Amino acid sequence: MTETPSPTRPIDARAGTGSWRDGVQTTISRLRNPAYTGQNRCLPCTGVNVGLTAAAAFGVGTVSPTAGAVVGGLGLAAIWLRGYVVPGTPALTKRYLPDRVLAWFDKTPSGDALGGIDPEAYLRTAGAITDGPDGDIAVTPSTRAALIDGVAELDSDDRLARALAETLSLPPSDVTVRPEGVGYAARVGGQPAGRWESRLALATDLAAHQIFSERVGGWRALPADTRASLLGAFRLALDSCPGCDGDVILGSDTAESCCRAYDVLVASCESCGSRLFEVDAALTDEDATV
Repeated sequence: MTETPSPTRPIDARAGTGSWRDGVQTTISRLRNPAYTGQNRCLPCTGVNVGLTAAAAFGVGTVSPTAGAVVGGLGLAAIWLRGYVVPGTPALTKRYLPDRVLAWFDKTPSGDALGGIDPEAYLRTAGAITDGPDGDIAVTPSTRAALIDGVAELDSDDRLARALAETLSLPPSDVTVRPEGVGYAARVGGQPAGRWESRLALATDLAAHQIFSERVGGWRALPADTRASLLGAFRLALDSCPGCDGDVILGSDTAESCCRAYDVLVASCESCGSRLFEVDAALTDEDATV
């Protein structure tokens, strides 16, 4: 009995394309080190590694151009995925690069995130701050009451993440927040998206954002970096902690980046110890000089 052959199925050249790309992306995600890439990338360390990779590729290339290109390509790929290729890079960078060079890399971008807005004038117009009895800036009673209530509602990381997702117009499932080092960090889709001095600093920003959204026309139309700068200025104006009602005091401390230590000015709660604001002391010195 002759067996009837089954019909041949046409081959789809596109079959497997999606899974192939997913596999590559999964592999890249596994190889990437988020502690030293993305927003956490250390520019001095990256610069040192690129320079060393270029020197190694040039040296090998004088013997074999092909091998030199391979060394350069692999080195750059490692720097892109891992942050650096030479073991012990932070220690090497800290030891051999002058502090003035490291400080230059740590400075904030020169562009004016406020877009010419005077933060004190803006916060006064918004009804958020006024003159205190001692002549210093003080948060208005109504704003303070609303801020305390708003911070109290953000009593879990899940609520913080949902509130942050709402401010960014993102699905809540895309945003996570968690402790990171001495501060608090946010991630969107697994990638670094922001860092705050403490959990309370993040909760304060989110509560203040909601207050300004309800009271200030055009608040949400401002660029995200402008709103972030104004929220930071508002935190600096606080004289009492929105979490425990303790006094907020100004002081100094030493902070550590990937490869250097530097002085910072800190506004923190005397009672609970939460940091509400932190800035590189060198930047404030430069502003005073100007």
